[in-house]
Amino acid sequence: MTNPTISQAAARPSQDGDSRQVIARAATLLRALESAPQGLTIAELARAAALPRTTVTRLAAALQAEGLVATDGRRLGLGPALLRMAAAMRPDARALVRPHLERLARDSRETVDLWVERDAFVEIVDEVVSDQEVRVAATPGMRLPLHSTAPGKALLAARDDAQVASRLARVGLPMHTARTLTSTDGLMQALAEVRRTGLAMDEEEHADDVSAIAMVVDLGLPERYAIAVAAPARRFRQQRERLQAALRGCVEAIHAQTMPAR
Repeated sequence: MTNPTISQAAARPSQDGDSRQVIARAATLLRALESAPQGLTIAELARAAALPRTTVTRLAAALQAEGLVATDGRRLGLGPALLRMAAAMRPDARALVRPHLERLARDSRETVDLWVERDAFVEIVDEVVSDQEVRVAATPGMRLPLHSTAPGKALLAARDDAQVASRLARVGLPMHTARTLTSTDGLMQALAEVRRTGLAMDEEEHADDVSAIAMVVDLGLPERYAIAVAAPARRFRQQRERLQAALRGCVEAIHAQTMPAR
């Protein structure tokens, strides 16, 4: 008599192997579609994946049923379920950076902000306000120009001159104070210095009696971010070098956490 327990156990490795093969082939199809944003026909997908057309047809139908693959009736592409999964995995910039902002604010005793680039402006994402009586504070959701602010210039400097010109062509270089850079040549010279040092300055260029320093921070996210330290202009001048060192240390610590292989 055949021992049923032995027969079932003997069958499991084959079943497991079949399951792994199916998953591996499905992954091969998804990677092929990832490399073809214009989409692929079944025949093209079969060639790209080096799999039989019948196998690709069967797997593609199963992936489509789960929302992992989409079709326009002729071509296949990555499906909406993958986008939802990717969004669920994307870390929140505020959560990533907040402890570092708080540490920098404690060390500097000045206001520290996280800004994100929004077309031709920068928008505040998070802020830790100085504990000093005279201090700088932003309004939640505030948007400021790129050309007259430290985080704006830091983010502009991360782009090439053609991209900078394209952004500024839509909004111009309006004057906010007597110190605002309102000529393209003057701004480009300032951006060249930012690229050289990694530090962007706003010395009363957007608001009188307010100065700031900023650096771009790479969070591994699609958006572009910068961290800024803002202070009353007189106090800023007195501690400029200390603020520069503290800001560099903050950005380095964030990069060590988010991109340890750098």
